[in-house]
Amino acid sequence: MELIQPKEPSSKHISLCHELHTLFQVMWSGKWALVSPFAMLHSVWQLIPAFRGYVQQDAQEFLCELLDKVTCLACSHRSNTVEPFWDLSLEFPERYHSNNRESAAQASCHLTEMLAKFTETEALEGNIYACDQCNSAKRRTSSKPVTLTEAQKQLMVYKLPQVLRLHLKRFRWSGRNHREKIGVHVSFDQLLNMEPYCCRESPPKSVPCSAPSSSSSVGLPRPKHFLYELSAVVMHHGKGFGSGHYTAYCYNTEGGFWVHCNDSKLDVCSVEEVCRAQAYILFYTRRVTQDKDRPL
Repeated sequence: MELIQPKEPSSKHISLCHELHTLFQVMWSGKWALVSPFAMLHSVWQLIPAFRGYVQQDAQEFLCELLDKVTCLACSHRSNTVEPFWDLSLEFPERYHSNNRESAAQASCHLTEMLAKFTETEALEGNIYACDQCNSAKRRTSSKPVTLTEAQKQLMVYKLPQVLRLHLKRFRWSGRNHREKIGVHVSFDQLLNMEPYCCRESPPKSVPCSAPSSSSSVGLPRPKHFLYELSAVVMHHGKGFGSGHYTAYCYNTEGGFWVHCNDSKLDVCSVEEVCRAQAYILFYTRRVTQDKDRPL
C-alpha cells in the first residue's frame, strides 16, 4: 500500500520541522510500504523558491573552482584548466610529518601556511609533459612520437564558494597498510582572507573546463568576496583512520555564540575554546558585512 501525502502543507503556517516530523511519523508507523512526501516537497518549494521544480540540486554553496596552470619550461607556454572542487584538501608541510608524537604534539602550524603550500608552484619530475605548442608543428609535418618536456604546475582558486570547506589531511600512509594521524595543532583565525590564494587574472577563452561554469564565475572576484568568517570546526578524536569519534563546534548566527556538539549533548562555549580545537575540517562562510566584526 502506498500513501501519497497531499500536495499542500498540513498547515497554513509552513514549518519544515513540522512537515519533517509528520513525514517521519508516517514512515515509522509501519502502515505503508511506500510514502510519497509531497507535502514536505511543496513546503520546501514555497520557502525556498530556488529549489522549485525537479532539476537536480547540488550543494552549490560548497562549489569552488580551481585553476590548474601548467607551464612548459622549454617554450614557456602555459596551459590552463578550470576544475570544480567541493573542498580544499590541505597537506601539512613536510617538517610536520614527524614520527615522534611528543614533538608533533608540541609543534604548531598555521592554516595560512597550509594554504600557501596548496597554491605553491611545484616542478613535475622529469620530461613527462606533452606541450601543445612544442608539438603543434611536429604533428603537421611528422608522424614521430610527441616531444616530452619538463614543466611546472600551480593550483590557484579561480572561483570562491559561499561556504569554504577546508579539509586538513591529518592521516598519512606510514608503511604499506597503515595510516597514522598527524597530531600537530593548526592555528586558525576567525577571519580568513583568501585573496593571496586566488587567481587574479582571467584565463584565455580557450581554457578547457571539466564542468560547465555559470556566468557568475566569469571575471575576477571583487575584493569584498575574499573575506570569510569561521562558522564551524569538525574534530576527530582518536588515533586511527578507521576508528574514533567526531564532534563539532558550530557558530549560532542568530544568538551570536558558539556551541560544542557532541552527539546529543550541546554546550555553549567560548571562541577561545574553539580556537584551541584540534581541527580536522574547517568551515568558513563568506562575510556579508565588511564594516564591523562579529562579536566574540
